[in-house]
Amino acid sequence: MGNINSGNKLKAGVIGGRQGASHAYAYANSEEYELVSVCDLKSEVIDEMWEKARIEKGSVRTYGDYRDMIDTEDLDVVSVSVPDHVHADPVCDASNAGVKGIFCEKPLTINLEDGDRIVETVQKNGTKMSVDHTRSFVPNYRAGRESIRNGDLGGLTRIVAHMGGHRSMLFRNGTHTVDLISYFADSRPKWVIAAHEQGFEDYGTVYKGEGGKDPALDPGSTVIIEYENGVRAILNSAKLTPAFHEIDLIGPSGRILLDDKTSKRWLADKPEGELKEDPSFNYPGYPDFFGDALIPAVKELAEMILDNAVSSSPPERARDTLEIMLAALISQDQGNTRVSLPLPRN
Repeated sequence: MGNINSGNKLKAGVIGGRQGASHAYAYANSEEYELVSVCDLKSEVIDEMWEKARIEKGSVRTYGDYRDMIDTEDLDVVSVSVPDHVHADPVCDASNAGVKGIFCEKPLTINLEDGDRIVETVQKNGTKMSVDHTRSFVPNYRAGRESIRNGDLGGLTRIVAHMGGHRSMLFRNGTHTVDLISYFADSRPKWVIAAHEQGFEDYGTVYKGEGGKDPALDPGSTVIIEYENGVRAILNSAKLTPAFHEIDLIGPSGRILLDDKTSKRWLADKPEGELKEDPSFNYPGYPDFFGDALIPAVKELAEMILDNAVSSSPPERARDTLEIMLAALISQDQGNTRVSLPLPRN
C-alpha cells in the first residue's frame, strides 16, 4: 500500500452492523480511508446501520458472510464488531488473509484460548491491530498518560477508579475501565483480589453475560490489581450507585482526576508537598457523537500501517485486561483470595 499522501486510501470493511455503525462512520469521515463494504448476518441490521453511521444508503457494498467480503474485497483494514464471544474467527481469518490492520471491539474475547489465538495470529502475520477500549483515544485520558510519563506526578503509585450505575458490569462495561487502569499503570498485571457485589457471591468462574445486554448476568465487583512496576489499583464497580465514571491517578507529588468530560490536575513542588490545582491542564473528553470518538482510533491505525506507529490499545494489553477480569471471577470463587497472573493455560 502506498503512502496516503500520494492519493491512495486504505480500503476498509466492517464486520457487524450494530456497533459497527460507529466504525463505518469513523472510516467514512477519515481522509485516510475509503469505506468499501459492511457485513452482517441480518439484513435488517444493515438496513438500520445507514442512518446510525450517517452514510448514504447503498453507498457501500454489503455482505451477509464476512468470509465472502474478505475474499471479494481487496481490504487493507477490517473492523470486527460482532458479539464478544465470536471475535476470534473473524480477526484470525482477516489476519491470515493478509489484511494489514484490524480494529476489534472490546473485550478482546471472553476466554483465554481465543485471546491467545488472536494475539499469536496477528503477531505471526505482522498484522497491525487495536482494540476499541475507546478511552485510549480520548484527549483528556491521553493527556493524563502523557503527564504521568513526563514525571509530573513524581511517578504513579495508586489508581482509584469508580464505575457506577446499573451498567456497572465487570465484562460488558468494566472492560473499558480495567483496560484504562492498565493504560495508565503502563505495566503488566501481577495479581488480583476481587469481591463481587451482593447477589453475585456464587457467580462462578465462567462469564455468563450472553452478549452483555442484561446487568443481572454480569457482576459489579471491587477489584484490587497489583502491577509489576509496583502500581496498585482499586476498581470500585457497583450498580446501586449513581451512574458515573472517573479515575484518580496519584503519585508522590501530584494527582490527576479524569472523567468522560473533564480533566483536573494538582501538583506539588516536592514529594508530599502542598498540592495546587493546575488550571492549564484542561482537555476535552468524549465528543457528543460516539462515532467521532473512533476517528482518532482509525487514524492511528492508518499510521500504524503506513508509518509503523505504536497502538494506544494493543491486543496484548486487551488480553491482560481479559485475564484481570477472569482472575476477578476466580478470586471471588475462591473466597476473595489473591490470584497470580498470568493465569495458567490448559
